[in-house]
Formats: sequence, structure tokens, C-alpha cells
Amino acid sequence: MAACGTGQAGETLEATGLEVLDNAKVTVFYFHGKQRCVTCVTLQEVTQQAVAENFRGNPDVQFVEVDVSEKENQALADKYEIVFSSLVIATSNNHLDISQEAFDLVMAQPETLKALIVQEVNARL
Repeated sequence: MAACGTGQAGETLEATGLEVLDNAKVTVFYFHGKQRCVTCVTLQEVTQQAVAENFRGNPDVQFVEVDVSEKENQALADKYEIVFSSLVIATSNNHLDISQEAFDLVMAQPETLKALIVQEVNARL
């Protein structure tokens, strides 16, 4: 179940989503399929920026990109009931799917989306 993520100080890491959940207090998951539109790509970029700008160097917060079209990621997609591009903020005990809000904000109000991501991560730290 390989997924790319952002580790401390923004370096790239390879880990399974479930491993990251074991290591970080809060994981920001961006789930997507093989084909992505401009909005989906922008959602990933804005989310990564929000995490990097606000939690760089904080080992308690991780960003993980998960391609749900890859068979090895199916268990993680099933865990969060993912069927399309989604943004999920998770702890080991619970998760919050902010996909609807994220898609509503990402193109017109990316700074508002960043603030929402930061608020929800901080609420779980």
C-alpha cells in the first residue's frame, strides 16, 4: 500500500498510509484516481502547501497522497470509504472528510481552504 507523503521539513517519503497513521498524530490524506482534472491537481497543491507552510518540521503532522486506482491502496480507500477524489484529515481514532468544502473553495478561495485545513489539523493535535 505505497503512498507518497511529505515528511519533516517537507522532504518526500514513501510509506503506507496506515504506517503514517501509526507515526503521526494527524495525517492529511489526499485521495485521487489515475485521471485527475485541474481542480483535483490544484486541490493537492493547495493542501500540500497548507501542510508545508504551517507544519514544516512537525513530526506529528503528515501529508499523504494516495492513488486509489492502485490495488495496493484499496484497503486504505476502504477504511475511509473513498470512492472519488477526497481530502481527509485523520488521527488514529477518527477522521474528518472535508472534500465537499475543499472542492467548493479550492479554485476561488485557496487561502480560505488552507485556513480550514490548518484549523482542522490544529483541532486534532
